[in-house]
Amino acid sequence: MIWVTWRQHRAQALATLIGLAAIGIFSLITGPRIVAAFRELHACTVVPGQDCSLLQDSFDQRFNGLQFVIPLYMVIPLLLGVFLGAPLIAREVEQGTHRLAWTQSVTRDRWALSKIGLVFGFGLAALALFAWTVTVWSGPLVDASDSRFGFGSFDLRGIAPIAYGVFALALGTAAGALIRKTLPAMAVTLGGFVVVRVFVEVFLRPRYLAAQTVSYPFLQESPRAGLGDWIIRSNIVDPTGRFVSPDGGIRVDPQALGQACPGFPRAAGLDKEQVGKCLSQLGVHTIDTFQPGNRYWLFQGIESAIFLLLAAGLVVFAIWLIRRRIY
Repeated sequence: MIWVTWRQHRAQALATLIGLAAIGIFSLITGPRIVAAFRELHACTVVPGQDCSLLQDSFDQRFNGLQFVIPLYMVIPLLLGVFLGAPLIAREVEQGTHRLAWTQSVTRDRWALSKIGLVFGFGLAALALFAWTVTVWSGPLVDASDSRFGFGSFDLRGIAPIAYGVFALALGTAAGALIRKTLPAMAVTLGGFVVVRVFVEVFLRPRYLAAQTVSYPFLQESPRAGLGDWIIRSNIVDPTGRFVSPDGGIRVDPQALGQACPGFPRAAGLDKEQVGKCLSQLGVHTIDTFQPGNRYWLFQGIESAIFLLLAAGLVVFAIWLIRRRIY
């Protein structure tokens, strides 16, 4: 069974290896330049009081163009599910070749476990190599932007991409066993993966653990800045807790500010710094709701566990379908 499964899926395996080789070559070409530029930037930022804005701007200008790889890398786990997982059972049933195997003293369980085990083992190795390559390559970019929780950073680094890929493979396998047609199974895998990923990222991830809040004066920098925290929202409020915004919500009226803050100009043209000082005198402050940066690996573990549990359930469902519904 192992040799037969390899013969059936060697084209997809070869395409996967070529894709990984392309990612590796791209990383080897661009990686050393990123590391060298980041070392120069880091040497500046560790000096207290040093102005590193020009180096930061230069770093951003040189490497912001690499953001085009984010959507390309994001779809790689999905592609494994669509092109490896969905045809795994569906193509066999569609072509009727499963019956030949079952008449050659090969049980359903052995047939299913051999195919699923081999393909999932190969996929897991490919995903681990992909995740490691992207994590190493993007390290300086993430450190420079201080956004480990950001879109295209959290999703492509650490162990999360491996879990996404295993889930995509399991979803494709279950869809193929249920629908028994390759193209519809691929379409269901594509749509299902996107829906689950978006739901987890938008609705579940911010709520894995209770968010923390910090309040600080309007003109001051956030005391949490620079620690890799995930700022979920940042609100400006007055002492009563009402939202304040210079261009919406409670309007900034020059006449009212002039009465509240002595010496404040009542002209129509408002100076941003003067407005800020007046609002600060009035008790206006900023409240940040955030997930601390030290929760990064915990969140990686929680999200990976969610997708791996979903994958396990889908594999069990696929095997049940093979036992009970496929003839």
